[in-house]
Amino acid sequence: MSPNTDTRVLTPSQVKTYLKQRGMAPLSDVINRFDAPTDAVIAILEFWQQRGRVRRIDTQPAASCSSGGCRSGGCSTPSEPCQTATASNDLFEWLEPSAAPVGFDVLIDFEEAWQPSISHKT
Repeated sequence: MSPNTDTRVLTPSQVKTYLKQRGMAPLSDVINRFDAPTDAVIAILEFWQQRGRVRRIDTQPAASCSSGGCRSGGCSTPSEPCQTATASNDLFEWLEPSAAPVGFDVLIDFEEAWQPSISHKT
């Protein structure tokens, strides 16, 4: 593989790097960037969504069955929003974890509690 195509390989870490650099990107951009099948890109984005690192931003308002927007019959009631597949212009945003580790203060308290007390003679 040439150096140019190495960065176009579709792996979770490559998608992570791409989204971290851009902040967010439409699904169509990710598909085009890696020249990959839509299903493969969606699977990787769902992988990161399940881990809380990617958020999908729906760019199209949900159609309801009563408005005729649901053609596949996926709605159980007429007023229920349709469950549609991910649209190619939906945005995916990379989420950074908080800077401070959770429970950091607890660790400090734990260390202080287990240090031997120093007795001072007066």
